[in-house]
Amino acid sequence: MRSSRIYLYILGIMVALSACGGGGETLNFASIGEASNVREGITGKWKLTSKKVEGKKVAIRDCEQDNTLSIQGDGAYVSDNGVTQCDNTETNDVGTWSLSDNDRELTFTGNETTKTLQLKGISKTELMIETSIAKGGKTQTEIHIYTKIQ
Repeated sequence: MRSSRIYLYILGIMVALSACGGGGETLNFASIGEASNVREGITGKWKLTSKKVEGKKVAIRDCEQDNTLSIQGDGAYVSDNGVTQCDNTETNDVGTWSLSDNDRELTFTGNETTKTLQLKGISKTELMIETSIAKGGKTQTEIHIYTKIQ
């Protein structure tokens, strides 16, 4: 449960970044490869600022407001759940990340699970990801938009 929340958070950040049109220079996926601007641009500390479920904008829960995602240039990441927890079993998630499919897929391999997300957009200040989440016997698409805070 907690790991899917982490990945939803990550997904929201990525989706938000690609949905924003004026927040910086957009990187062109077609012209860059694995060791390119995507890898450099994705590193940093990110905060979820917007998310959509099945194309509809949804509110970011209070317990997600202080969450951050640190994507490091050495291939490591830390998903910090902040002080306000969504449930009392939450712990921070740490692990490694990698890009694949011509820098269009972002995979997080953490201490709880491995999750591959679709990288939909990236700029100097925003990141947008998309994922499919199974809930109640149905699969729903979520888009997360993140803003770079460091």
